[in-house]
Amino acid sequence: MSHFVFECNSDTYLDCMTHQVFASNTAWPLQVTQGDYLFLHHYETGVLLGLWKAKTNGARGLVPKLWRGRFPFQVMIEPAIARPQDVPRETLVELGINPSAGRFEGLLDASIGEKLANALLAQKP
Repeated sequence: MSHFVFECNSDTYLDCMTHQVFASNTAWPLQVTQGDYLFLHHYETGVLLGLWKAKTNGARGLVPKLWRGRFPFQVMIEPAIARPQDVPRETLVELGINPSAGRFEGLLDASIGEKLANALLAQKP
């Protein structure tokens, strides 16, 4: 199982949640396979959210008209925990991650991805 980070902003976040899809304008989501853990980095607020699972393999155009086709590489998602939430700041600091300092997306290092996922899976709903 792999761990991936997608990105959103205030304009795209609600569409991600409403349509249960994460997307990118570059092809890296084609690496996502069903069951992989997914995070969402809201780069305007500097928050890393989790945790979702890939409901489908990454593909092109799963919801073709969404975002007017600007983000064609997509994966359908489902919550992996009762209610997705912010990754705890102390976990991010411990791992040397500062989501407020820039943008990142794509495949996470296996040990970092596992630690981030475990931090959310261990929390009570």
